[in-house]
Amino acid sequence: MEAQAKQELLARVHELYEQNAFEGIIDLLEPNIETLEFELALELARAYINHGNTMGQGRGDERYLQANALLDKYGSQGKEHAPFLFYKGYALFKLGLVNDALIRFNRALRFVKLGVDDSLLPTIERMKALCESFDPDNQANKLSEADEALLDAHIKEHMGTYQILFKTDRYELLHIKPDDAHPWNLIVTKGLAGKKLKVPLGVDELTNSHVELAVCLPPEWQFSTSEEYNLWPINAMCELINFILAGNEFVGFGYTFSNDKPWHSSTDFSGGMLTALGGYNHRAQEAVLSDGSYVRFFELIFLYPMELAFRKSHDASALIELFVQKGVRPSPVRKRSDVCAAPANFTKI
Repeated sequence: MEAQAKQELLARVHELYEQNAFEGIIDLLEPNIETLEFELALELARAYINHGNTMGQGRGDERYLQANALLDKYGSQGKEHAPFLFYKGYALFKLGLVNDALIRFNRALRFVKLGVDDSLLPTIERMKALCESFDPDNQANKLSEADEALLDAHIKEHMGTYQILFKTDRYELLHIKPDDAHPWNLIVTKGLAGKKLKVPLGVDELTNSHVELAVCLPPEWQFSTSEEYNLWPINAMCELINFILAGNEFVGFGYTFSNDKPWHSSTDFSGGMLTALGGYNHRAQEAVLSDGSYVRFFELIFLYPMELAFRKSHDASALIELFVQKGVRPSPVRKRSDVCAAPANFTKI
């Protein structure tokens, strides 16, 4: 983008901000979300957050999730940038991730530029103090050391040795590379099970209140922080993780969610569903914690719009049966056939 065009766009954003027209900023910037320069991306993230704040308690979570996911794409540029770290911390705080937010606020204070970020400084200090007023260890949503060790041993035994792809105060994303038995990249969470889910009436709490998530990606997948083409499945997974940590909704087999639009311009997938961890035996699907409760491992598979529509009126098993009938593997893929689409050669008579 040319410098003059960028300045004109920033001036328009400032005008809308002065009018509290946060949706107007979103409408202005969101169509180019995949190619936004860092400064404009920060303005979009700020608009998401401010719009979320206008929506009332519990109703702005989607906006905070959008801000968090957008900021994740600019992590390398924002690691020493006070406004970036503040927006990141604020979104995490609103999603209930207090310790993660506190880390960002403390880091933001290190990089405040006097004469530039002065107006932001008291707000960062206030949010930092607010975070510190909560339980500093957040033990209610963290695994004990013993249970973390149990999960670590389970993953290594049944899935393989791993590298840490991403780490927060609440969970880690682990990357297990392809091998002969499992020729795909496995991304699995460790620590999400620290959140105890509220189970519906009639569902056994002992065996269904703790989950870890996984996603399988093709063996050729490249994990480059600069290529959004390869990052969208990880971003989608992080959105679901943050939703689980910040909310009270039950999540288990067949849980389905929609993004309402494709995850990225390179794909038509626009939602996902949790299934059993395909390609791994029954013992890999669950681990037992020190109190006797179970942790279920679920795989996130990505779905096309027609498959999401089918799922709304059918149970998860019916959709999985369609995959079986049509010989389509739901993962690991970048592209595949839509099991709910009519055949190309279909003729109505």
